[in-house]
Amino acid sequence: MTKRERIMAAIEGRPFDRIPYSLWYHFRLDPPAGPNMAKAELDFYHKYDPDLLKVMHDIPYEMPKDTPLVRSIEDWGKLNVLDGVSGNFGKQLDTLKMIMAEKGDDGPVIDTVFSIFSTAEKVCGKRTLEFLRQDKAAVHAGLEKITKSLANYAKALVEAGVDGIYLAVSGAATDTMPLDEYRENFMEYDQRILNAAKDAKVNVLHHHGSGIYPEVSLQLTGYHILCWSDRLPDNLDIKEMRLKTTHCLMGGVNETTFGSDTPESILSQIKDAIIATNGQKFIVGPGCAVPTPPDSPDENLRTFRKGVLTA
Repeated sequence: MTKRERIMAAIEGRPFDRIPYSLWYHFRLDPPAGPNMAKAELDFYHKYDPDLLKVMHDIPYEMPKDTPLVRSIEDWGKLNVLDGVSGNFGKQLDTLKMIMAEKGDDGPVIDTVFSIFSTAEKVCGKRTLEFLRQDKAAVHAGLEKITKSLANYAKALVEAGVDGIYLAVSGAATDTMPLDEYRENFMEYDQRILNAAKDAKVNVLHHHGSGIYPEVSLQLTGYHILCWSDRLPDNLDIKEMRLKTTHCLMGGVNETTFGSDTPESILSQIKDAIIATNGQKFIVGPGCAVPTPPDSPDENLRTFRKGVLTA
């Protein structure tokens, strides 16, 4: 099977020749988008040969020139609606087009889109909840603009031929806020971002955090693959999540210990995860980004492929 055939078979619950896999880490380049980023992604792809290429989105969310950071309630009203195709979003789109043009096979390509809370935290220096509790209406006016911007970008990705988005949803976990607070203030916005990518075939919902609320993953719609840190003790493991959803699952490898784990330990994690899913509707991957090399040994990175080929 080709990579695309294998990924689509996993999503749709059809037989495949072997378990597909993916992995990713931050490249931490300057500039974070453009030819050097495209080359880094392509070199990574050809070296480790994942079935699904998740491109890293390290270029920042673009702020108004006179408001580089939201520092006050009033600053939320100064945010602009971005068109999704110019500025920093445009630079990331160009990077993706370079990658797709030079990749050389049919492996699906997806790009990271950060959720509304994730992006809000970036633009206000991690003070979103503080501001929200001061003046909900003012903050929501800003969140509305951010949501429209992220939705514009998600739509632009699909129109450019990218296979889907990797929506990194943060905040919906006990390590950040109560479930009701997330539902009241952020969930609708995240759904709108997913709706903007509704025509994509390989949308991933990454439910980020420790103590994630599985109700959120189960209530959001418009994605095909669910990824979360299944090895964290406060999260559902793969076997538990499999009982709650028919979505294709992606995970099995502990990203928090990946740098210090032995290859044998990683192989054992992969084997356990495949058993837990009966090898159906499953993609081997980390729960989140693994450490950037050299903190991730090359042997450990190569172990992903070895694990699925020998499963």
